[in-house]
Amino acid sequence: MATVAKGYSYVYDAKTNGFYAISLKDNYEKADSWPVSGVKITDEEHKILMDGQSAGKVISVDENGKPVLTDAVIDYVALATVERDKRMSVVTAMISQRVDAQDDGDITDDELTELSELREYRAKLRRLDLTSAPDIDWPEVPEYVA
Repeated sequence: MATVAKGYSYVYDAKTNGFYAISLKDNYEKADSWPVSGVKITDEEHKILMDGQSAGKVISVDENGKPVLTDAVIDYVALATVERDKRMSVVTAMISQRVDAQDDGDITDDELTELSELREYRAKLRRLDLTSAPDIDWPEVPEYVA
């Protein structure tokens, strides 16, 4: 059985971003999964890190290899891209319905107007500068778009 250093219960390995119970070191070594390098942390430090992670923080590594809590990095450009693509998908489906009606020769005047407006809206979405996220100047959504 592994000897636990006084006050320390875990080893944190930055490479795997994992915590390893020192009391289980023999088992980890038998499985060839004990970290080559790592930093010892106390039960209290482990609890603080786990509680912080549960609250939305991210476990990162400081310059000494110790685990620390940091704020999650939000990729606003990626979020804006997802939102833009979702909006474009909805509008493209609406355009497709109106094009079908036009191809079938039974498009109404209102649908023809909507087709033009939807195409204009989709073009504005496509040309959006998403690099300014989260401060995006989204084009006005036509009122009939869900």
